[in-house]
Amino acid sequence: MIASDLDGTVLGPDFRFRPRTVEAITAARDAGIHVVFVTGRPKRWLHPLHEQLEDVGVVICSNGAVVYDLKTERIMETSLFDVREAFGIMGEISALFPKTLYAAETLDRVFTDPGWSRSDRMEIFPVEEAPIKDCLPHGAGVVKLLAKLDGAVPNEYFEHVRDLVDGRLAVTHSVAAAPLVEIGQRGLTKARTLERFAAEHGIASEHVMAFGDMPNDLEMLTWAGRGYAMADGHPGVVTAVGRTAPPFDEDGVAQVIENYLNDA
Repeated sequence: MIASDLDGTVLGPDFRFRPRTVEAITAARDAGIHVVFVTGRPKRWLHPLHEQLEDVGVVICSNGAVVYDLKTERIMETSLFDVREAFGIMGEISALFPKTLYAAETLDRVFTDPGWSRSDRMEIFPVEEAPIKDCLPHGAGVVKLLAKLDGAVPNEYFEHVRDLVDGRLAVTHSVAAAPLVEIGQRGLTKARTLERFAAEHGIASEHVMAFGDMPNDLEMLTWAGRGYAMADGHPGVVTAVGRTAPPFDEDGVAQVIENYLNDA
């Protein structure tokens, strides 16, 4: 099995695959290798895959919180957390960082605090802008809670929030230059969902090749038998993983796949 992150790994800032990457993924599939994308993106941001690749199939999205069949547009599995947990964590973060803004995603809606800048070109989903605590429905299952503190030092803000939450929920980040923290169900990682998905296909970790570039990929890259950090990825991830693929601009994922198929 090949498991790959999307943005910065196989997709560029234009949300496009490079032709060589498409050819390598197609060749891997033709060789009988199962290819699955594992991304922090929500399911509503997956249409670039459908537009550029045939028969994408199942995608593990929202950092592992949702397993989604893109072909049939069906949710296969979810790992959500209760809105009450979100409210509790928000209160603690705001006590420490009063200017923090929040956004929350459920399976069918997006909620943001007033002032939350929506700059992502992928956002085509209806967004309800109002104080999160006033509009997020009680009893709702939360896919992902996002906390942002404009002007903060990104890594310092992340570390403070991570230490504050302290294992009660999962805390990660995927945009190195932004003071943006992603919060999910307790224990949730890309690796946890990928491990379960691979097991359902009779595939053990030693037979998984994985690619990624950011801290939210780290557990997946260290779980896989062949985990590759993109050489131009987050320095901490590159150091922790040890094994690297060439940078995205050099079709790094494609190069590794091509070499593997040539040696098989």
